Amino acid sequence: MGPNDAQIVRVFSREPGGKIADSTLNPQKDGEIVLEAEAGRTLHGQEGSYRVSLVVRDIDDGTAIPVVGSGVVQGHFLTAGEGWTDFPGVFEFTLSSAVLSQHAGHIAQAYGSVKYGSTEPGATFAVSPPFLILP
Repeated sequence: MGPNDAQIVRVFSREPGGKIADSTLNPQKDGEIVLEAEAGRTLHGQEGSYRVSLVVRDIDDGTAIPVVGSGVVQGHFLTAGEGWTDFPGVFEFTLSSAVLSQHAGHIAQAYGSVKYGSTEPGATFAVSPPFLILP
């Protein structure tokens, strides 16, 4: 990765506030999808723009699992209050227990993307390992 690039490091599921990935989510509690990404020094230095998007899909029935909020975070690098103020960016998206319970017993997967740059835009994509929403 160069100074003008960004790259998703990983996308994974976990219990909210957890420290490690979890391949199962309890539908009685909210779940969390984390997208970790790195961006080059030039993007940060020029306060370039970014847009992080996340979509979660139920692999068993092909439906979308809505993320709390819009599933999109956008702003400018190193701008306070906009989410990506350090070189590694960590973005957390919540899946409500009400929604997870509708997909209990199903396998799901999260799809993340980061569009970045102002004058010469680029993009990076990643898919989480599959995870089970417990029955």
